[in-house]
Amino acid sequence: MSEKEIEDDVKVKEEEVKEEKDVKEDVKKTTSKTQDIVETKKVKTITLDVLVEGDSQFTSKGYSNVKRTLNGEVANIRIPIKSTGVTELIEQFKRNEPKPPGVSTLVKKDSEMGKQQKFTEDKWIKLPDFTDERYLKEKEDYEAKLGVQVLTKGVDAPFKNKKGVLITDGDQKVQILEDMGLSSEQFTQITNDIRMLTMWSDTELQEHFGLSSV
Repeated sequence: MSEKEIEDDVKVKEEEVKEEKDVKEDVKKTTSKTQDIVETKKVKTITLDVLVEGDSQFTSKGYSNVKRTLNGEVANIRIPIKSTGVTELIEQFKRNEPKPPGVSTLVKKDSEMGKQQKFTEDKWIKLPDFTDERYLKEKEDYEAKLGVQVLTKGVDAPFKNKKGVLITDGDQKVQILEDMGLSSEQFTQITNDIRMLTMWSDTELQEHFGLSSV
């Protein structure tokens, strides 16, 4: 092998080593970025050995990201939200939650329900009728009113009228949102995001604790 061939062979090997090194660097950078992303998904655990009056450890705040499309352009509208007062509001509303009417149903002792209840004979019992039209209408109205209250209570931003006057009335707040073009889908998303500030989703339970809500 000539001197020139040896030099060329050395150069090729040097290039191969350099390429291999570059690939390893890219993999290292990518892995580092992936680890950073995984790290941000981890849940911070806070152990409260002492509960102190006035401490705000349970207060939750965040953002609801709402999609808006205008003239073919998609934008993300971030709305600050909070949990303070929402749980109490929901509990208060639950006292007046509509209940389905009872309907007499014959339960066979060898049916699934009969076996669960360990019936020794067929029995007529009252079961809730979740298909009752009046109940469904009352339930729909109840959910709509609750949603409005959750939204106006959970949005962590001031409402103002055209004159810049601060609005505190719930109905006026809803009217402002409607005038701003808030859709039913956006409304539902914001109220759900507010509730999820202090509730684990099935995905979160499984991902962080290996549990399920069911």
